[in-house]
This record gives sequence, structure tokens and C-alpha cells, in this order.
Amino acid sequence: MTREELKNDFGSLINQVDNSGEFVTSFVTDTEAEKWLNDYYQEVYKWYATANRDRFTTTAYANTVTDQSIYTFGGDAIDLLAIAWVGLKYSNNDTDYRRVEKMNKADYYDTGYEKATKTSPIYFEKQIYNTSSGHYELGVEFPEACIPEESITKGLKVMYIERPARMEEDTDIPEKLPDELHKYISMGAAVKGFMKMGEFAKAEDLTAWFDRAMLGFMAQEQSLSSERTKRVKMPKRDVVNFYRYDR
Repeated sequence: MTREELKNDFGSLINQVDNSGEFVTSFVTDTEAEKWLNDYYQEVYKWYATANRDRFTTTAYANTVTDQSIYTFGGDAIDLLAIAWVGLKYSNNDTDYRRVEKMNKADYYDTGYEKATKTSPIYFEKQIYNTSSGHYELGVEFPEACIPEESITKGLKVMYIERPARMEEDTDIPEKLPDELHKYISMGAAVKGFMKMGEFAKAEDLTAWFDRAMLGFMAQEQSLSSERTKRVKMPKRDVVNFYRYDR
């Protein structure tokens, strides 16, 4: 569907269309509809891309700095949406990156993992405010035992899922998403519409329907590869993290 078709579908869900089925500005404006559609485009994209990481990841690097624990990826990954893999070099003599496992900071301190080492390093995801752009960016933070001790050019490697380009024109489409997933974009946007209209029960019901649809899709998605049809299932930790994502 194009953005215009998505907007019409959204309008039909909140009963804000004319006799021809086209969205009309009323209590919910064009600007709001287009913003919410783009917001949920990224939400659906994030679920789908995480389940199909191999097709959606790209690579970025950052220079490590002695005793620095927090890193962002700046212009090299300005389109970073979600982190898929992190690797570190602890010495200028290292030829390979050491895989760094992701962990929630609360779990790290609650379950006694404070003894993580450079042989089995971990990282936390962290939202960092960029004073230049005025927005928060996704970065990584290493606990004390895992902080780099040397400054190394491209010492930090990240494989990440790219943020999709926004739909700016009515003819734009949700890139890289299968057609059968487009309906979830307008469905998610309708949650925002119902909330603005004070229809909180409808918003809650639609949110539950949306979440079940995403979980059901991730558990049952049949993804075609060059060799065979494979079954893709989202890891439990990713499901938990997505529910922590603030819509």
C-alpha cells in the first residue's frame, strides 16, 4: 500500500473517511495521521527485521578510547534502529573481534553478574541524548570489567538494523515490508487515533490485537531462503525487549 492507501485504511478504522473511502481531516488531522503511520511503520519494520536479521543488518564501527564505557555510532550509523551484534577488540594486536553479549542492566545487578570479564564481555543498550540533533540515539555501555583499556581504531564493531526511510509522499510505500504486513501499520496508527478521540476501550482492544498479531507473526513467519523454507521464531529476550519499547 502507498501512504495514501494506508491513510485511507487508517481513516476507515477510526470512521474518518468520505463516501468514496478517502481519509478526511477532522478531529484527527493529516499531519497526525501521517506521523502515526510512520511511527508504526518503524514499529512493524523493527519486529519483522529482527526476525530476519541476516537480510536487514549492516555494519558500523567506532574507535575505542581508553577507559571509555559509553559509545554511540554517529554519522556511521545515523540510521541505526536496533542493534543485532556487537564485537570488541581489546588490544591493537587482536585480529578478530570478540563477541559481546547483550544484557539488561537491571538483570546484571540483580543476578550477580558483576563479575563479567573481558573473556566473556557484555554490554547494555543505552539511550544517549545528542545535543547537536536534539534527539536521543541508541548506544552501548560496557560495565566496569569490560571497558576497553586501549584506544583502537575501529575497535568497536556493531551489526545493526537500519531505520527505514520515512514515507514523505502519498506515493511512498513501506520499503522492505511484505504487502501482507501493511495493514498492521494502519492498525497501529488507529490506536493513536482512538486515544486522541477518547475511545480508550477501543484503543486498548486494538493494542491487544496488534500485539497478538505481531507475536503470532513472529512465531509462524515462513521466510524463504535460497535453500528451503525456514521457520523463524523471535527469541524470548527480544520479545521482552520489544514490550519495553515505548510506543
